[in-house]
Amino acid sequence: MSAGSGPFVERLRGHAARARRQAPGAAAEPSGSASGVQRGQLAFWQNPIARAAINRRVTGDAQLAPETHFARRHGPSVPAPLAVSMRASNAKLEIALLESGPCERVIGLHEDRERVDYANGKVPEPLREQISFQQGEFSQWEAPEPVGAVVARSVLHRHDDLDAVLDRIASMLAPGGLVIVDEYVGPSLSQWTDAQLEIINGLLARLPDELLVELTSDDGRLKRSVGRPDAERWAMANPHEMVCSERIVPGLDERFERVEVSLYGGAIIHQLFSRIMGNFASRPELVEVLMELDALLTDGRVVASDYVWGVWRRA
Repeated sequence: MSAGSGPFVERLRGHAARARRQAPGAAAEPSGSASGVQRGQLAFWQNPIARAAINRRVTGDAQLAPETHFARRHGPSVPAPLAVSMRASNAKLEIALLESGPCERVIGLHEDRERVDYANGKVPEPLREQISFQQGEFSQWEAPEPVGAVVARSVLHRHDDLDAVLDRIASMLAPGGLVIVDEYVGPSLSQWTDAQLEIINGLLARLPDELLVELTSDDGRLKRSVGRPDAERWAMANPHEMVCSERIVPGLDERFERVEVSLYGGAIIHQLFSRIMGNFASRPELVEVLMELDALLTDGRVVASDYVWGVWRRA
């Protein structure tokens, strides 16, 4: 087998070709600057090509968002009319859940008033009596009745008391109740693996300088490498980030039954694109290839998945 053939290379070529066909539409996105750089895109999930690739990984359809997919597929089996959302977000999943089945009411919780107001502002006016975000902590909130579903989006990895949180979820769920999860589950405290760092830094070394400009800096500095931070210093500076993320999936598996779980990757693209994603706005074909490389390395178990979309059920 030559170096230029084989299923791995052919899969990359196929995705690159598809990205080139999609490129005119992607180029029509507003550039945000004369150079075509999207300065507000600091993370991979903010790029439309990356989002389409994630959709394809999770739902099988680049145009079908995971929120809609999971609500349509699992919303009809929610066993009680009340659902609880553990963190204020864009309300997409909460809205889709309400529209998909027997769920009649969603209560969302968040400690920050600004985030609560933001989430409530994303709820369409006709649904505001049924979906309501309120200021409060999940650990102190008492469910007024058995809960049919708990939505955990980017929240479990922020808890150092993960076992207590998962036990609390289990205690409030009605029999057959669902936990719908969208989470970072990669290395705790940003302790990136040797394999991750080798691949990410190898890619950074081969990308042109114009794609490496740090968008959070005004001095034009370039992102040359990614390192592994000191765990103790990281924990002190970020007490609510990636606290015990590696334990999330095992903790869910210990308490609940898997219904549908998609460990969709991110070990490479998460840190590769961090703070430079907007530089790739006019390079959809390159984003597509890098997303596929991440998927191939995840599927081949060269690296573990940093992210999960999934549903677990209480027995």
